[in-house]
Amino acid sequence: MQRSLAPEIMDDPQVPEHVRERFHHQLGFIQRLLGTHRAVLNMLRRDSRAVRRVLDIGCGYGALLHEIRIALMTDVVGADLRTPRRNPLGVPIIEADATRDHLPVADVAVCVGVLHHLREDEVIALVRNASRSVRRFIAMDLVRHWLPLALFTAFLSPLLMPEVAADGRQSIRRAYTAEELKAIVERAVAGSGARVIHRVAPLRLRQTIDIVWA
Repeated sequence: MQRSLAPEIMDDPQVPEHVRERFHHQLGFIQRLLGTHRAVLNMLRRDSRAVRRVLDIGCGYGALLHEIRIALMTDVVGADLRTPRRNPLGVPIIEADATRDHLPVADVAVCVGVLHHLREDEVIALVRNASRSVRRFIAMDLVRHWLPLALFTAFLSPLLMPEVAADGRQSIRRAYTAEELKAIVERAVAGSGARVIHRVAPLRLRQTIDIVWA
């Protein structure tokens, strides 16, 4: 499957705020259903060092950070290209382009469902920029493959609002294959001494990049 670079509906800054908020609510439902949030929490719990502060890059309305704050009782902060007008979860969120802007200092940065929105050079820039603020970077994203596309279309799309269903399918078409993303991240950390672990979940439902800098 060739990578599609067509934009997603939610990439449009003119999307009304109430649609964007409902979209992120359903996106959080998908992430919890697929176990993505649970996987992030488990990785944070198993960190070999104390995790006092977590940064979420591309945090949306802060749903994942809200769960992290409750489960781990740690400080949290989010960074997103657009800060929400409403912040019902009370999560601190700054407006920033994580590929180039200064990011808040934290122990660990998490980044869920963001990398497929970026060009290869932007993924590299994001990883390198994050390394200036955190000692560990955990990124989870989709895998471009016919199997997750077929499963999403058959089992999840009928349950979702049309915008989420359409963007979900396009996100998979826009994602990197496991081989592509691994190679990009290896280029990003070359010469830094970082340790990189790359995993692909069963049924190719997601791929995880775990980078630790000394």
